[in-house]
Amino acid sequence: MAEVLVVGGGAAGLTAAFKIWRAGHRVRVLEARDAAGGNVRTVDSEGFRMETGPHGFMGSSEHIWRLARELGIESAIERAGAGSRRRYIYRDGGLHPLPVDPVSFLRTSLLSMRGKLRLCMEPFVPGRATEMETAWHFFCRRFGVEAATYIVSPFVSGIYAGDVERLGARAAFARFWQFERETGSMILGALKHMREKRKRLAREGLNARRGLFSFDSGLGRLTSALARNLEGHIETRTRVETLRFAGDRIRVRADGHELAADAVVLAVPPPEAAGILAGELPGAAECLRKIPMAPVALVHWTCSLELSPFPSGFGFLVPRLYGLQILGTIFTSQLFAGRAPAGSLLLSSFFGGMLDPGRAAASDGELETLIRSEHARILGRPVAQPRVLRVMRYPGAIPQLLPDHPERMARVRLEGSRIPGLSLAGNYLTGVSLEHAVESGLRAAQDCLRHLRFGRGMNEP
Repeated sequence: MAEVLVVGGGAAGLTAAFKIWRAGHRVRVLEARDAAGGNVRTVDSEGFRMETGPHGFMGSSEHIWRLARELGIESAIERAGAGSRRRYIYRDGGLHPLPVDPVSFLRTSLLSMRGKLRLCMEPFVPGRATEMETAWHFFCRRFGVEAATYIVSPFVSGIYAGDVERLGARAAFARFWQFERETGSMILGALKHMREKRKRLAREGLNARRGLFSFDSGLGRLTSALARNLEGHIETRTRVETLRFAGDRIRVRADGHELAADAVVLAVPPPEAAGILAGELPGAAECLRKIPMAPVALVHWTCSLELSPFPSGFGFLVPRLYGLQILGTIFTSQLFAGRAPAGSLLLSSFFGGMLDPGRAAASDGELETLIRSEHARILGRPVAQPRVLRVMRYPGAIPQLLPDHPERMARVRLEGSRIPGLSLAGNYLTGVSLEHAVESGLRAAQDCLRHLRFGRGMNEP
């Protein structure tokens, strides 16, 4: 029975550890924080249920669904309310619903008629995606400047807290970029992909799921279930310092002590991974250090439902055009039941990001002032002082996938292959969603198990 160390107890690390443990190997998860779960945890406070990171996952997240089924918690998955389809964009003094069908697209005031016509021309725009193209250039080319400004850019802020002019189209929006490469059109490529997926799922006896989902007790149910299965195998408050290969085993130094393992899964954010690998793999460490990390402040706050100025829906996003500091707000308790006591509304607002990094470090008082003043401006009505306000700050929250990110990750993997039994996991490898994190954990577990069985490195065919 092999000994495997998993460095990092977030969603990626716990997923990898669970799969390796289920395969019959000894596994130890080394987590630097007080508790496992990383940024995927749910906090209950004063009757409110608050997420520490992502607020849900899409129905298309097949890896999460399969993992939930294996953990026995699939029945705890719940779909967001019908109102979650209503998403808003701030433009020129008001909130505009994002179109969700042809009728709402024709009627929307979010885009001018010229902007709508330009977007409709997307299937006829010649496909000429390049590997180093930025997301801004890609979406302007496909959809036109107006749609890129008022639809795409706010969503980039919502997903990456990033700068659309710096992110890589191929790296940060790989599926859309690939659609154009394969069909010449994002829209036609997406339609083809959905048809093929429905056929594949039908062959597997499954239905395509659409919409937003979470668990009945919050998204932290997933990481809690993983940690519960790994009880006795997780060591918290254990910070890994270095890693080296010697004597056919990987030696990990943690809190001044050296541990030996047959295989290691490194599932920590890029800056921490760079520090751990610097001595043994300086080239990989250099690549990891070059991944920018967006700082974010997540502010959970409440208001009276009776006095609520908010429309029904998922929430709103704000383009970086109007001098507003807020990136967007999720109407949390409108999405899923049990997030707020009767008569109250729980909201989650985001500040900071690559275009306003200092805002993530603002004091609680400064953020509360911004919340009240900016929501009053956005909604056209005053906002009462929140009864509950809780700030969660993340100095390096979201990896930024720049145009050369795939090449950097290829170099990291090539360097990593010099240490047999080393696998990487994390949401910086191919995407930043929870689905990407879980998928990376599954892939790392597969690489690890393959090494233990055949003695191959993590990147060998």
